[in-house]
Amino acid sequence: MTRVLVIGAGHNGLVAAIQLAAAGVDVTVLEGAARPGGATSSSACTLPGFIHDDHAAFVPMTVASPAMRELELEREGLRWVTPATVMAHPFEDGTAVALRRDVGETVASLGATAGGGWQRAMDELLPHATTLVETILAPLPPLLGPPRLAAALRRDGLDWVRRMLGSIEALGLEIFDGDRRATAWLSGSAQHSGLPPSTAGSGAFGLLLQVLGHSHGWPLPVGGMGAVADALLARAEREGARVRCEARVERIIVARGRVQGVRLVDGEELSAGGVVSTLSMQPLMRMLEPGDLPGRLERRLGAWRYGTGAFKLDYALTGPVPWTASEPRAAAVVHVAGSLTELSAAAQAASLGDVPERPALVVGQQSLHDPTRAPDGRHTLYVYAHVPSRYKLDDEEVAERIEAQLERFAPGFGGQVLARAMRSPRATELENPSMVGGDLGGGTMELDQQLVFRPSPQLSRYRTPVKGLYVAGASTHPGGAVHGMSGRGAARALLRDRRWRRTTALR
Repeated sequence: MTRVLVIGAGHNGLVAAIQLAAAGVDVTVLEGAARPGGATSSSACTLPGFIHDDHAAFVPMTVASPAMRELELEREGLRWVTPATVMAHPFEDGTAVALRRDVGETVASLGATAGGGWQRAMDELLPHATTLVETILAPLPPLLGPPRLAAALRRDGLDWVRRMLGSIEALGLEIFDGDRRATAWLSGSAQHSGLPPSTAGSGAFGLLLQVLGHSHGWPLPVGGMGAVADALLARAEREGARVRCEARVERIIVARGRVQGVRLVDGEELSAGGVVSTLSMQPLMRMLEPGDLPGRLERRLGAWRYGTGAFKLDYALTGPVPWTASEPRAAAVVHVAGSLTELSAAAQAASLGDVPERPALVVGQQSLHDPTRAPDGRHTLYVYAHVPSRYKLDDEEVAERIEAQLERFAPGFGGQVLARAMRSPRATELENPSMVGGDLGGGTMELDQQLVFRPSPQLSRYRTPVKGLYVAGASTHPGGAVHGMSGRGAARALLRDRRWRRTTALR
């Protein structure tokens, strides 16, 4: 087989390379950054000895995804820790609700009325968690999962489809019998997608993360997210793939409707019989000449919408965060957002182009559960808020709003800070142009950019109208998160097409 080039050495690019190399393809991965990993990386960005996850951090989809499970990355040295207290959501009155691996403990944390609703929901869904995940992640159209779920859930299945297509706020208020406190706890998980809790489609994101908290946990890779990239790189190289860093692609070369190779920013041209791009849609379109794709598809991809950006703060701390409530002190993840009203207001402000006065925060306490992340007795803290990709405030003003939120729920937090690193949405895009406006998800997760519309019906199965050009990454189905399904899907589509051509050529 002629050479295949993969653009991007994030986890999807490395998964694609592993699939191709294992099938005997001569494959080279081209990465513009100085190291592989993309959003699956970690660094000592505050002080020596403090290891921080740069972007992705809590990865239930990694351990649940068929594409990642089949690689058996543990053989490459990858190890996991799965905290018993998955997530906590504190409130301003000094109390909190916890998501724990154990359903009964979670029910107790929710209280009698809301807990009963959660128990009934988990009785219905939890036995089918793996089927649910595999159905959501499956290539389109998913053939096996829906009939299995329909047979298992029967009439309840239609109710769950309705709830998940709606908003997480409506879903929570329904199953919790109007309890807004429990609904805030559930809605916080939808914030990982960047969707406001009142947005259609947010129900699926929030509920799935909570179900995975029980079935798989939200595991942390020992030593940081870079360990996942290291394991993928080791497996790719063992299969015979090559990875070139600091090799930024400027142009995908197309002639007569077929991909010919790529040109790097330094002018070097590399020929190839196939190219797999893992970039999000805007940078991909910049690499193609006008007219390389059909006009309607060009217009669709040119109108691809990105969501809010992540404003990221990392801290080196003298000790654990002094949360007022007890539950967050043991949690791997803390959703700092307060009431449902406050959570909704923060999300709506960001989606409308304003930095929230009280941002909703996703906080990671990795070093509580993985002592390799910080020196003895010290701790790391991972914090991000969804903000507009462009805003008028100084970055320091945004950081001050985030830190004021932390102080509301953990008075005295500021006195424990040894060092801080800040990454704005602009800085994120400069570092990795595929993360347009700091959007880690490759485009908004609203319903019109999901399923066959991610990014377009013509590309939803990873092929493009340009022969030999395939697409993967967060802008393609099933979207963001570290699951590798689109990388595997694009590689398999390429391999199927080559087998078909070889078979017909022999006739």
